[in-house]
Amino acid sequence: MNLPQTFELTGLSCPSCVEKIRARLLDHPAITEAVVTLHPPQADIRTHQVFSDEEMNEWLRPLGKYQVAAEASPAEPVLPAKSARTYRPLIILLSYLLLVITAANIMQGGFDPALSMRLFMGGFFIAFSFFKMLDLRGFSDAYRSYDLVARALPAYGFVYPFIELLLGLAYLAGWEPAWVNAATALVMGVSLLGVLKAVTSRKTIRCACLGTVFNLPMSTVTIIEDGLMLVMALASVLHF
Repeated sequence: MNLPQTFELTGLSCPSCVEKIRARLLDHPAITEAVVTLHPPQADIRTHQVFSDEEMNEWLRPLGKYQVAAEASPAEPVLPAKSARTYRPLIILLSYLLLVITAANIMQGGFDPALSMRLFMGGFFIAFSFFKMLDLRGFSDAYRSYDLVARALPAYGFVYPFIELLLGLAYLAGWEPAWVNAATALVMGVSLLGVLKAVTSRKTIRCACLGTVFNLPMSTVTIIEDGLMLVMALASVLHF
């Protein structure tokens, strides 16, 4: 992973400041490239991990006066009202999954609950990971606003869509069902905790379930979505 990040800086007054900061940044084992400019005063880095403003300030602290510029508190995002029309993309996606499952059961000659659940979970993960990967950084930023793990470990937001993709492929392939369902229960359980905390806070928070392609508000729909996947994974674990 070699990710780009940009930090607005304060305290720079001359080319010497630029060189000091650049040298300090390149001393960090996770930073592979660093370009520091005086006009504008900023640092563009490529890194193996995602740095928060606090982490960057901590690393620059030995230099003295140089810091990441404090940003104004972001305004709450403007999101559409919670309605069936708002969640139309999600409803259409779930309808497509149900149609695929119905077609598979017709081909089997009868309703197969285990197959239906496996196809739904596999299709769910693959479809949702696709939309997240269309704007990986945007998803990571949105996800970090409410997910407990992504807040503590920002890089998790970049990894999460790939976790969903791997789980989806594993479900469709029928690979190690017990382990895959246990992993799903863990991932969705942690995700649900963050969603519950966000919804009960009554703040306006953007749901990142479909990445940044669709402007969806966090609501009980997200709780149902994560909760359903958790329940199906736990049911499958108990079955196996």
